[in-house]
Amino acid sequence: MIEPVVHGGLRIALSWLLGMVLFPVFIRWQRRKSLGQKIKKEGPAMHLHKENTPSMGGVIVVSVAFLAAFLWPPVPDLFPYILLLFGFFLLGFLDDYWKSVLGQPWGWKARYRFVLEVLLACGVVWWGRAFFPPTLVVPFTNKVITLTPASFFLYGVLLIVASCNAFNIADGLDGLAAGCGILTLLFWGILLELLHRPSFAALAFAFVGGLCAFLWFNCWPAEIFLGDSGSLPIGALMGILALASGHSLLLVFSGIVFVIDTLSVILQVLSFRVLGRRVFLMSPLHHHFELRGEKEARVTVRLWMVQALGVLLASIGFWR
Repeated sequence: MIEPVVHGGLRIALSWLLGMVLFPVFIRWQRRKSLGQKIKKEGPAMHLHKENTPSMGGVIVVSVAFLAAFLWPPVPDLFPYILLLFGFFLLGFLDDYWKSVLGQPWGWKARYRFVLEVLLACGVVWWGRAFFPPTLVVPFTNKVITLTPASFFLYGVLLIVASCNAFNIADGLDGLAAGCGILTLLFWGILLELLHRPSFAALAFAFVGGLCAFLWFNCWPAEIFLGDSGSLPIGALMGILALASGHSLLLVFSGIVFVIDTLSVILQVLSFRVLGRRVFLMSPLHHHFELRGEKEARVTVRLWMVQALGVLLASIGFWR
């Protein structure tokens, strides 16, 4: 058991150190080129001062994570998944390019991006059909549900697209998505080591290190934002890790903040369309707390605590 712990720790340290070297260079380069995030006017007014903050932090996070996964000890059997994760990265990078370079705050049209996300998710599940157990272990019980190939395929695609967008939705406060993502990926890395899936665990640990380096520069007040180039592949990775474990329902707990934020958006839209009124001052939920007068940093730290509690519940749900 000592060797996997050492390898996981080294992978985290490697991607973290690489990120700590590259992020300052990347931030300075964007400032020299006058590149930065364009803030949507529909968002909270207190965020308008963040206009032109360097973005596309996902470029560094994904790069150092891929390097850490391939350098030492290498995990070449993950190459197909890394290739498909690169597809999610590219999708997000193009969105960031339009926002930061072309000055269009909305980027891709939602329907086009959704179609491409579904296609990439189909590729992941199709490629992983020999590696993903077609089972659902019900948390806190010993009950195992076996899915047919067709139902598992649909479930897998839905899970990856949902986790991909849930992470993206939560990426709205300085440090929020990164801190929550570190906790979630650390949970899945450890769980996959316990389940003897070291290659997937290695990928999780590599991204933990990259996110730690990013969080160093993204905590309030943020010097750089993650962008869709980071949120889309990291969200997709959460779905992939959950499918590889056979305990994918634990993602509801280990990613509880992502779930809550996403549900708040769905509830807000449904309430407005059906009842003509809003449930929250603004969605996602983290913006509701801001508009109630809570400081951004306080909301972030409190949601980290909620995420940590969710990870604890997921751990209990696994061992029961």
